[in-house]
Amino acid sequence: MIFNVFRLILGIATFCICIWIRFDLDFWEWVIEINWYTYWYCTYFIMITMLLAVINSLIGAYAIIYERSGLILFTSISMGILLVFEFIGALIICIYGVEESPYLIAELNEVFLKLVYAWDQDPRASRILRQIMEYVGCCGADGSDDFINAMKPVPLECRDLITGNEYAFGCQQQLAWWLEPWSAFLAGTLALYMVMDVFGIIVNRQLRAALTAENSKY
Repeated sequence: MIFNVFRLILGIATFCICIWIRFDLDFWEWVIEINWYTYWYCTYFIMITMLLAVINSLIGAYAIIYERSGLILFTSISMGILLVFEFIGALIICIYGVEESPYLIAELNEVFLKLVYAWDQDPRASRILRQIMEYVGCCGADGSDDFINAMKPVPLECRDLITGNEYAFGCQQQLAWWLEPWSAFLAGTLALYMVMDVFGIIVNRQLRAALTAENSKY
């Protein structure tokens, strides 16, 4: 029961974190304006996985209270399936949510270069890029050279307003670093769930054996 209650609480907490990521006002506006939805898609997958884990924990708790051997077997099978889902979720959030991911950097490079080239043509593109550069502390896609190569003046937002120094990193790197705390929590939680699922399958097997032995006495 303690095991199922812990999985239930952790699943609800992780689901709520995913909701917060999805509706964070700053990040929500950035995603819409720069037309980059990959990170949201990753969190959607994790949200669905956590929802299934919560339901499975509720079924597991019910099965234990009423000593339903069949339902205990069902929860064990479900844990095996969820283990695969959790591994995939941890994998994709690490691919598209950490600073050192070449896939994420390449995708963000393309996104931010489009904004740089539209800088003096599309007011919405320049507005959102200014906002991201100021908030995150970055310049262009890979630095001020992106503006220079595009024959555009390097904007004031590429410099720290206090020190006056130009930001050392482009937004492709800095935004990825900004996402890492969320990604680390989600990946770590999914890894913990994988360990718990293995433990749960083993314990459920022992519980079913104990119930079978108890029922055989009658």
